[in-house]
Amino acid sequence: MKQKRNNKKTGLRTALVILWLGMFGFASRASAGETIKFDENETSFYSDLFDQSIYSEGINQLDLGRWGRKFFGRKLSSKNVNVFDEVPDSGFFTNRQGRERLSPEALEKGYQENSGPDMSKPLQVIAAEQRGIYPRFWVRDAQGDEYLLEFDPQGNMELATGAEIIASRFYYALGYTVPQFSILQIRPDQFQVAPEATTWEDTGFKKGLSQKRLEEYLMVLPQNAESLYRASACKTMKGDPRGPFSFESRRKDDPADLVNHRDRREIRALGVFASWLNHYDLRESDTLDVSVEEGGKAVLKHYIVDFNGALGSTLEGSKEPMLGYEHMIDYGETFKSVLAFGFREKPWQKKWRLAGEKIQGSPAVGYFTNDLFDPAGYKTQFPYEVFRLMTRADGFWAAKLLMRFSDEDIRTMVKAGQYSNTKDFETVARTLIERRDMIARYWFSQASPLDNFLFSAGQLSFKDLAVDHGMASKEESVYRVEVMRDGQKIADFETKEPVTNVRPEWIPAGGTAKILFRVGRISDKKVNPPVAVLLNAEGVQGIRHED
Repeated sequence: MKQKRNNKKTGLRTALVILWLGMFGFASRASAGETIKFDENETSFYSDLFDQSIYSEGINQLDLGRWGRKFFGRKLSSKNVNVFDEVPDSGFFTNRQGRERLSPEALEKGYQENSGPDMSKPLQVIAAEQRGIYPRFWVRDAQGDEYLLEFDPQGNMELATGAEIIASRFYYALGYTVPQFSILQIRPDQFQVAPEATTWEDTGFKKGLSQKRLEEYLMVLPQNAESLYRASACKTMKGDPRGPFSFESRRKDDPADLVNHRDRREIRALGVFASWLNHYDLRESDTLDVSVEEGGKAVLKHYIVDFNGALGSTLEGSKEPMLGYEHMIDYGETFKSVLAFGFREKPWQKKWRLAGEKIQGSPAVGYFTNDLFDPAGYKTQFPYEVFRLMTRADGFWAAKLLMRFSDEDIRTMVKAGQYSNTKDFETVARTLIERRDMIARYWFSQASPLDNFLFSAGQLSFKDLAVDHGMASKEESVYRVEVMRDGQKIADFETKEPVTNVRPEWIPAGGTAKILFRVGRISDKKVNPPVAVLLNAEGVQGIRHED
């Protein structure tokens, strides 16, 4: 269930798109202002491919501001954080694990409206579609609820379905809006073709779905020892679908959407979370805006809707070694290889060589390891500029959120994948735990990882998250403090403890003092950007991790 992009293009962009589609024979069926049904097809994929790998990459080279920021090492700060440097709740993001730890039951269930399809009667297949080699079905259950069913590829039972279920739990717990996903085990005779059922031929024409055609679809799907198909069942969302949302610009017809999406911290941080979950094919076409009524007025909920390309999975089978290391069209990697006359061994090629050029994991896990994993170098399928705009402050926020998940929390969410082999469960959980720590260690080293500032009894205390999580030594840590008042530095000192005695003269009557904290490590000579704390007699009034 996907939906095509629905944004008005400039005249130049429209002309370029038409030229591109004319040259390569792709026809776009979406028009400006049109409400598109929630589905996905090759046009959506190639629209993303052109937009990001060709159009946006070309436009970026003409952006003098972008080059200026690169030359002077300046960053564009996120524009939707509050005074305490946190992301407020919105239609894009709801603080869940970051605000209060979810219970094990909530982590395992994820977003849930019911327990999944009602199987008291056969599922009515109302639409079917061939996507690549394998089909997917839209079905209606005995309660009248509709679901999208997607299946595992041959030879990889539990691969795609496990990845989809698990990733949906992680994204939901992180704070994103996702549909309900559940695992469905189903017999062939539990499918029934609805009278109005349709399918699409290879030519793209819609026609009625016959029982014979349904059986042909089922023939290519794997079954377990009990002759059951295994599917991930995505429940259709309530509301009016309004198309995918952009990773670049805001939606101008939404009065609540006031910040360009590339400047939203939670959208930038998707690049970090994608690297954690190995969600290589995270795309704009995997999102969906849905209009719902709240408090008597229409509001938009911004969904992420497709996760079967996470962990070690793709729709066709296990991930290929290069995924996560290169964009689908990667000009930088191509240029490096050309300069090296083909003698350069890329990181993924080295990883593949060291693995004996074969997948070591089981068919249910696929290619998902932390060998040569680089938190700073992970690449999604398309080169979205929003992920390149990630600042140290954004990365710290994302890493802080990752570390809110304990080892047992991660194991609980992986349990939702219902792997039949305990070794597969352990492999996925261990890989995610290790990768969480690798990502957090990197971003904590790039920022001053200080949090939980508290002013009480004349003392300003804080937590050093790197020390608290065992990623830095307390004995090697020193905190450099600068006190600013009315734009002038009035104090400058160091402390070994995560607490500072605040002198009364630092805080002006009826005003605030600005205190800058930097972390130093004996084993690391670099100086990271400071954390600025605004303080008055009432307490902490603001926090900002500088970029």
